[in-house]
Amino acid sequence: MPSPKSSAVHTAVPLAPLPADAGATAGAFASFGPRMKALRRLKQMTVEELGDAIGVNKAHISRLERGLKTPSISVMAKLATALGTSIGHLVGETLDKADIKVTRQSDLAPRYRADEPAQHQFAPLLHGHSVGSFEAFVIYPGADGAAVHAQHEGQEMLYVLSGTIDVSFSDRTERLTVGDCIHFPGYLTHALSRVGRAQARALLVLSTR
Repeated sequence: MPSPKSSAVHTAVPLAPLPADAGATAGAFASFGPRMKALRRLKQMTVEELGDAIGVNKAHISRLERGLKTPSISVMAKLATALGTSIGHLVGETLDKADIKVTRQSDLAPRYRADEPAQHQFAPLLHGHSVGSFEAFVIYPGADGAAVHAQHEGQEMLYVLSGTIDVSFSDRTERLTVGDCIHFPGYLTHALSRVGRAQARALLVLSTR
């Protein structure tokens, strides 16, 4: 007697063809979700607050941000108004001039000197403001032996551009030279100091969350 498996008849079911413009539509909205999420965070709005502002529930906002739903023209218009932008910017057809910021070398002076014994000097790279969730500086650490210990929220990354820098923690000191990079959570008590007399310079990136 033939087994059920061998007697089964397999019938191929043709797949329904995709609409001719499906690929183009998907491409047009490929960056919609991430862009919408970034704009919402810049406005410091929660998913629920944005949903309330345009009259939909937070689950719908979440699906839009994850690319699981495509918004209607009506919803896009409401989102643009709530986020203070345009529909074209939301779908990536236009760029907001504020999206791209260039800091020229001539703009990095004068440096800001920290009011502390270490006398670290800073040059903001982002026009003195945080961008999204991080801030960036060129830091010129003060002299060896004058380190000031610090703690802060978020994360810290340091990339050495010139000279030698010590990053000290409660149980160790990491010595960094040109090209070295260190990353650590800001809650760790830490201190920076220049090693020797030669000026040291590093890229310092601080996350705000």
